[in-house]
Amino acid sequence: MSIKTIAVSLVDIERQDAVMDAAFSLADRHDAHVLGVYPVPSPHGIAIPASFGAISADIDNSRFFEDHLEDVKTRFEDAARRHAVRAEWRRVDGETGLLADVMLRHVPYADLVVAGQLNSSTSNTIEPDFVERLILESGRPVLVVPNMGEFKSIGTNVIVGWNATREAMRAAFDAVPVMKGAKRVELLWANARDEPEVAGDLPGAELAAVLSRHDLKVFARSISAPNLSPADALLNEAADNGADLIVIGAYGHSRLREFVFGGVTRTLLQNMTAPVLMSH
Repeated sequence: MSIKTIAVSLVDIERQDAVMDAAFSLADRHDAHVLGVYPVPSPHGIAIPASFGAISADIDNSRFFEDHLEDVKTRFEDAARRHAVRAEWRRVDGETGLLADVMLRHVPYADLVVAGQLNSSTSNTIEPDFVERLILESGRPVLVVPNMGEFKSIGTNVIVGWNATREAMRAAFDAVPVMKGAKRVELLWANARDEPEVAGDLPGAELAAVLSRHDLKVFARSISAPNLSPADALLNEAADNGADLIVIGAYGHSRLREFVFGGVTRTLLQNMTAPVLMSH
């Protein structure tokens, strides 16, 4: 499978240029069509408001996205011309005040979704679980771009977080088109010795062999990091090796358990320093 349609979320006004550049760079590499989705939440999105303040907040949020629409559209079209990539601008009016509800009507029709990591400065305009809902509910792989830095080269030096779960398997295969042409792909199992019955004698070796048949240079490695969580071990390895993409399966445990105890998914969404591709 190849990447031919990329849907990019344009909700993060402050980071829109970095997120668009990541999407257009991938589109240029894969000869893909970029769909720029700009949701405008309903000013009356809460059906049974808890207070008049809630209604006021919805109206203000709707006005915020209306006010920034033309600027974002201009930047999107300029980026498309600059990259010489086929692109389509799509304003989407919501029936609710939740941006994820609006986005989820359109992103399932793309091969890949690109969105920005949220930060505290966007908390007043974007619901805090926006990215998580894209990952959990879209049925598509989601590439999350960190809220700091520029990432015009993605998928040339890749770390795949591996632990033989369904989610990890799904993410590894969803990432194959993004990893095409990579100089190095490393399957990394953190603390595999803690799960010998699952990891086996050569953790990740069989998946490495399968992925290598896609003309990828794949290496399987396990590391011992007893004092680190799997997420922190992945982040450390990515930083040490200059990785420009981390691939991981999202929410291996129940979402509630991840919320209470942290979990790899939530930790990476909060602390990523390189783009992260997640599948569920």
